[in-house]
Amino acid sequence: MAGFLAVAMIFGGGGSPSPKAEIIVQLGFVAALIGWVWWADAEHDEALLPVPRELLWIGGLLVLVPLLQLIPLPPGLWQALPGRELEIASLSLVDGAGTWQPISVSPSRTLAGLLALVPAVAIMWATAKLPSRDRRLLVLAIAGLALAGAVLGALQLASGNGAFQLYELSHRGWLTGFHANRNAAVDVLLIGSLALSAYFATKAMPPAILRRRMPVLVAGQAVLLLAAILTGSRMGVLLILPVLALNAMILRPFADGRLLKIAGRAASFGVILLLALPLILAGNPRLAAVASRFDASGDARLTLWRDTLGAIEAFFPFGSGIGSFPVAFAPHQSFESLSEAFINRAHNDYLEFFLEAGLLAPIVLLAGAYLLIRTAIAAWAHAPWDRAPQIFACGTLGVIALHSLVDYPLRNMAIACLAGVAAGMLTATRPAREDKREADGDR
Repeated sequence: MAGFLAVAMIFGGGGSPSPKAEIIVQLGFVAALIGWVWWADAEHDEALLPVPRELLWIGGLLVLVPLLQLIPLPPGLWQALPGRELEIASLSLVDGAGTWQPISVSPSRTLAGLLALVPAVAIMWATAKLPSRDRRLLVLAIAGLALAGAVLGALQLASGNGAFQLYELSHRGWLTGFHANRNAAVDVLLIGSLALSAYFATKAMPPAILRRRMPVLVAGQAVLLLAAILTGSRMGVLLILPVLALNAMILRPFADGRLLKIAGRAASFGVILLLALPLILAGNPRLAAVASRFDASGDARLTLWRDTLGAIEAFFPFGSGIGSFPVAFAPHQSFESLSEAFINRAHNDYLEFFLEAGLLAPIVLLAGAYLLIRTAIAAWAHAPWDRAPQIFACGTLGVIALHSLVDYPLRNMAIACLAGVAAGMLTATRPAREDKREADGDR
């Protein structure tokens, strides 16, 4: 699982414009699945946990939506669906209007969306089966890969000429790490910050040991949070303070309160200072460019969202098909939102999901939120030894949910797989044998 997660976080950051990289992730998933079937159940030294019914329902609902949208329908049925006028006219030109067609107006895109969704659902179920020790290693892998992305981003900024960028279509001049999109990069950095604290807090340590290890934690957090600022993502920068609060929640039960207060105040002061520096010292072009990003007067998102609402109304209640946004949106794009750039996302994943899934979108979202909350509450009550991974999981899903208001993080396979890991970690585990031995040794 850790190997597949590394493949997903390194090669899954290009989004749909980079299908070759996504194929690498999907092949990595196949290899990991073969390894799991061959080795995990038979050779693992601890009994694997059953997947909770709630997560089975969530995964089933997510996969069911694109599957239903790919079922061919007779001409009289699909032609009666709302929003099909352009499709009927186009097929009529080649005498194809009388053929069977699915609900999706772009079946190939919906199939691609389904194939990208399967690894995220599978890693959610697989994470739920792992005991505490193995989940701790996954958290360490996430933190390490996020730090590696920050280092790669530093090389990208230092080169200044597009070197070290992994994708041709990318945000130039900003830290993107393993991703094409700075907004996806900042999400991974923030999730990595939570993962670093969660791994640090998985073992109770005496204050003397904590003091020796605290500089490592503080240095890692400084690298991740400074890198998050240098992505230039406005929502990402705004999410830093909530992430710092969650880090404090993770570390509080495991560390000395005075040290945590000092570290928390230092981190908060550092963030405020970094944001204020462009106003105080305008001579730093990099930080000044980050500050200038908060002038939203020219942001085209409001016009884009209005046009998306028009497309939703045209395809309601059945939707246009998962992954079909560019095809479904184009006929409803207004002159105000026209630009040289090709619009392939709504920059609000809730609106985009509503357009693509129709009435099923709010049903899946509400049912999924209810099932996740129910699972998290049960785990919090029955597995207190896993509080740090549980807070990490809630924080990861919270970062993704909030950023989805203005972007599309789950359309990125790396972040979709991280969301799957987080959902899997919301489930309860049994107390590990080695945890008891370590606790006895500390005493």
